Amino acid sequence: MTPQMTVDLTLAAYDALLPVATGFVEKSALAFGLEQKEALALTLATEEVFLYLCRISAPGKGLEIHCRFTGYCVETEFVFEAAGFQMKAFNLTATPSFEDEAATRETGLLIASRLVDRFQLGITGPHLRLTLVKDKVYPEADPEGAPLSEPVSHYVVRRPDGEEVKTSIRMVSRYCRLRFSPMSARFPGKVADIFAAGHLDAALAVDAAGHMGGILFWTQFRGQTVDCFGPYIFHPDSAPEMAALLLDRCLEEIARSGAVGLVNRYPGTGLPPGYFEVVGSLDFFTEDGNWVQVEASYRQLGEDKGAAVWAHPELVPFLSAQYNRLTLPREIRYVTSEGEQRNAFSVLSAEMDRPRHWAVLRPVAHGEDAATVLADHVRLLEKEGVRALFFEMDLRFPWEAHFTPALLTNGFEPRFVLPCGTRGDVVMFQYRTHRKA
Repeated sequence: MTPQMTVDLTLAAYDALLPVATGFVEKSALAFGLEQKEALALTLATEEVFLYLCRISAPGKGLEIHCRFTGYCVETEFVFEAAGFQMKAFNLTATPSFEDEAATRETGLLIASRLVDRFQLGITGPHLRLTLVKDKVYPEADPEGAPLSEPVSHYVVRRPDGEEVKTSIRMVSRYCRLRFSPMSARFPGKVADIFAAGHLDAALAVDAAGHMGGILFWTQFRGQTVDCFGPYIFHPDSAPEMAALLLDRCLEEIARSGAVGLVNRYPGTGLPPGYFEVVGSLDFFTEDGNWVQVEASYRQLGEDKGAAVWAHPELVPFLSAQYNRLTLPREIRYVTSEGEQRNAFSVLSAEMDRPRHWAVLRPVAHGEDAATVLADHVRLLEKEGVRALFFEMDLRFPWEAHFTPALLTNGFEPRFVLPCGTRGDVVMFQYRTHRKA
């Protein structure tokens, strides 16, 4: 298993210490395996963030910088007092402004957000945690490099090794090309590193001669729920029970983890009957220019003792119907606006799969401009060729539920709920692009 490593630095927010901060991040990124170009981008992002914090912080105020290596990316986390920090610069739609000194300072944050692959913002008491993430660079799968697919009838189901993981991803790219999978599945090396880091597991069907018949992946999703991808069967004439046996192996493994649910949002070449209950579907845009409906399914593994979730009144009828259909005990708590002071600015993060023309928006902060910020993101992403646009809302957090009116106003509709054990359930929304086409 790839070792997970973290190095830490605590220093004062003085401009003079900038070389200490940037040198720390650059040397850590290179030691953790980033190429020079990626390490430089993360270093430049660190420079912009550090200088911004120096300018908004009280003189000599302390801050922490943590560099973490996950096996496939480097995370640089800043921990500091949140007062005065303008998160709006991290919106994909933010544009540079030099109208005044404050706007000029925020331009540095905008530059930092564009230099990294993604970011996370979280608040712990008076402190804000800003995490900048830079991925290692991996080549895309070469479908022509996949071995010949053959019918497999006599086989065993076992855990693959790293090379078998990479080969299976190439086979998915070649023989299951029009079947949807997570974005990282285009990069065999990245999937192998995630597997080696222990963040992903798999079951492989292989015969005595080493011919691969199919594979199923799974990973922890949220709380006590596991997310599985597949199964992907590489030849239509392989043994018909192969998909079921791959799922059985997954269920045997996760039974030891105490998981209470299994989610499948990417059913590969097809789920065997009787294993899951369909919770809903999303519409994706295929490489051949058509829309295809992809079902999401759920299987209860243990007792769901119930949970409280937060919801805006406009979403309650949909949630009540979903929970009644799935027989899930939930206490729905309303969020309302009753004149209290709110943040002025909203922030969204965007994860894009450009080759397949889809993107997922996730809330980072809610403010009074939520509807405008969401509309700006829709326009920009459509301009960049995104055809299938989704929004993910975690009902564990009341502030995320406040995005509901903005979503409905901007043409998003709730499609299904993903139960997440003892933590918040997730509602998947989709923008009705295809209905306008």
